[in-house]
Amino acid sequence: MLLSFVIQAQNFSSIVVTEADNGKGLAQLLSEIERKHDVDFISNKEQLLRAYTVTGIRNEMYLSEFLRLYLEPLNLMTVRKDNVVFLVSQADFLKYGNRKNNFVVLKSAKNADRVFVKGKIKDNANETVVGAQIIIPELSVGGISDIDGNFEFSVKNGVYELRTSFVGFETISLIVGFSHLASDTQIDMDLSPKSIQLAGVTITAKKSDSNVKSTVTGVSAMNIETIKELPAFMGEVDVIRSLTTFPGVSTAGELSSGFNVRGGDIGQNLILQDDAIIFNPTHLFGFFSAFNPDIVSNAELYKGGGPANYGGRISSVLNVDLKNGDAGKYVVKGGVGLVSSRLTVEGPIQRNKSSFIIGGRLSYVNWLINALENKDLVNSRATFHDITGKVFFTLNSKNVISLSGYSSADSFKLNADSTLHWSTNNISVKWDHNFNEKLSSKLSLSNSHYQNTVVNTDEVDGFEYYNSINNARLNYFFDYTPFEKIESKIGVDVIQSEIEPGRLDATSLGLNTEPANINDHHSIEASAYIDTDISITEKFSVSAGLRYSNFWRYGKDEIYEYDENNLNGRYPTIIDTLTFGSGELMQYYYGLEPRFSLRYLMTPDFSIKASYYQTYQYLHLIYNTVSATPQDYWVASSPHLKPEKADQISVGLFKNFGQDKYEVSVEGFYKNLYNAIDYIEGADNTLNQSMEAGLIQGKGIAYGAEFLAKKNTGKFNGWIAYTYSRSLREFNSGLEYKTINDGKLYPSVYDQPHNLSMVLNLKLSPYATFTTNFSYSSGRPITVPISKVSYESYLSVLTYSDRNEYRIPDYHRLDISITIKDKPRQNKIINGEWVLGIYNLYGRKNAYSVFFNSKGTAFKMSILGTAFPSITYNFKL
Repeated sequence: MLLSFVIQAQNFSSIVVTEADNGKGLAQLLSEIERKHDVDFISNKEQLLRAYTVTGIRNEMYLSEFLRLYLEPLNLMTVRKDNVVFLVSQADFLKYGNRKNNFVVLKSAKNADRVFVKGKIKDNANETVVGAQIIIPELSVGGISDIDGNFEFSVKNGVYELRTSFVGFETISLIVGFSHLASDTQIDMDLSPKSIQLAGVTITAKKSDSNVKSTVTGVSAMNIETIKELPAFMGEVDVIRSLTTFPGVSTAGELSSGFNVRGGDIGQNLILQDDAIIFNPTHLFGFFSAFNPDIVSNAELYKGGGPANYGGRISSVLNVDLKNGDAGKYVVKGGVGLVSSRLTVEGPIQRNKSSFIIGGRLSYVNWLINALENKDLVNSRATFHDITGKVFFTLNSKNVISLSGYSSADSFKLNADSTLHWSTNNISVKWDHNFNEKLSSKLSLSNSHYQNTVVNTDEVDGFEYYNSINNARLNYFFDYTPFEKIESKIGVDVIQSEIEPGRLDATSLGLNTEPANINDHHSIEASAYIDTDISITEKFSVSAGLRYSNFWRYGKDEIYEYDENNLNGRYPTIIDTLTFGSGELMQYYYGLEPRFSLRYLMTPDFSIKASYYQTYQYLHLIYNTVSATPQDYWVASSPHLKPEKADQISVGLFKNFGQDKYEVSVEGFYKNLYNAIDYIEGADNTLNQSMEAGLIQGKGIAYGAEFLAKKNTGKFNGWIAYTYSRSLREFNSGLEYKTINDGKLYPSVYDQPHNLSMVLNLKLSPYATFTTNFSYSSGRPITVPISKVSYESYLSVLTYSDRNEYRIPDYHRLDISITIKDKPRQNKIINGEWVLGIYNLYGRKNAYSVFFNSKGTAFKMSILGTAFPSITYNFKL
């Protein structure tokens, strides 16, 4: 066998051997040729060369022919790199000889005893590889590439196999030798990503038995992969709707991303995305949620106050974490659906140290609105888009910084002159610092801005309505672990809020529009907190926290004084106005918020838990519907509007079976509400300077039991969640206009006694999964006219029932979907999956609301009265 290559040095082709060379040792002959000609022979077979004697040369022949004929019986082959000739075994030649670049010659001093192996390692994206292993197996020596991809170590002069490996990349093997005739001083290697089909594994952020052994009660958590498996409306994955499949969490109606927790209203949930507050978690009136599933890593819901580092809401805390971008490689992924598409790009900024991820979504739902051929929807338009991004920096082993941003915008026009716009713009910066193995800190700075606008272009009554809330937040805490079984968080939380409750301006054509403006609300909420987890024994652990919150409402503003015994229509008469200058204190509130949870392990897989939470809420959402809409607005506590307060206790039993394959739990809760908010009869709270006079505050209770049975693993998995709960209110101030239902307890609009959810997943194959989701809930309470008095053909009086005395029909729905993934193949660039689904499979016409005209005739409104099929293609590059 002969390796053909380009001869660059002319003297090599003219070198000959003659009969006079017979009898010489092969090593001696090659040494003589090296001395006479500019050639260097290198080999790891020196002993064999010295043992062989040259014989049988009968005529003069060229050196190349001699090497071909006389080395073959010795199982040696030649590979030439310029004027350096490798003499290698046939096995090495067959392994490496088909690629000449697999033989490398590095420059060294002539006759050097020790030489240096130097090089630089990059990947196929021309980025340096840090931590690659470079070894010479024969000698068991080598090195590791540094932050710039460089490596260097010394060995005895010779010819060796050099092997380079790095996790996730193909291993490279080279034959390397050293010569004074070589021109290269280092080896430049490019590593290629390696594709390996692995057996299926499940990686979780928590232990599989955390539901039993964790101390805090009332926690529901889902990773994004589980969320993506659930059937979704029009194929759009919805983080919030996925959480409503767990007990204790419900929605106000069909396709509403506003959610209710244990009898609370939609404004009593603290929603955080990377520590920035989300005030409206919806797109298109709840058809889609605000969270991009390709950027979310996990979502955790605390059905209570949560740990003491959370505050400001009395029902729940939803904490959504954004994932860090891939610091090792560039990835492009997204999805194309019937009404929206999304695209996400992520990758390293500095490999293995910093990364970025940015993704956006865009809707094109107008074709669906037009396809409905509903005359009430002619000229209607709807659209939304959002963009979410995060950059992550590892400064050093003790400091990590991340920057997150979110921006969204919605627009909706319903066959009228009015167009609704609402938008959110958030930004947050987080700095994690590690002092030592026992002490670390986290600083979070964020700004959240939410606003909505209604624009009417009528030539006579045209107007522009606007409201907004903007806040800046600082949260800083120290995490201290003095002993293995004790961990404490000590910190502060400060939120400064600017609220525009409502402003109305006339357009240039709005001749009949009278401008109006509710004064802005200025406030600061500052809290100090401590939270400690203690494992007293292996079976008994406690989590105790205390939050001390303070609230300042300050000017510039005006507060009305009322004569509540003298009504002007439905409202009390205004008797005085108190004026506060800019920065002047209007009202101060404070509260102690203790949190306490304990857990006792009866057996390693069976525990009893109990908790108590007390929480305050100083900002309030004022709304006219049960679901979030753009016209809802926030207001701050004031002399006439006290903070809401809640006390909640819960007790639960948690049991796992079959090495955590199955889990069951039952948890009961009881919650007292103080200063709960409702409306006086006939209240008008839109652009009303005396809006607070139309609000009443009273008591409330909520109680219930939550059941969960879950199968975590296997081809067939899922869960069944059932909740029985009640949410009641009582308003009895002693004044008739502030009393509801004669001061008796009555159901709140979120009182849904029965709530059932079943989620079942069946793995049809390694690449196909079938999922079904069934939901059932009791109908919401409503107030209805129960009699009327008419005169001839004209309606005179409608008489209404007690507030929320009746209910709309019960709600139930079945969704199905199937996910079909591409089969993995080595070095495949694009991996994709098809998601086919049917939302509301049997076309149930669920009632979103029931309303009545002036004659008392009832009408039922259904958002979706038919089955909605969907198809989505998700891809990853």
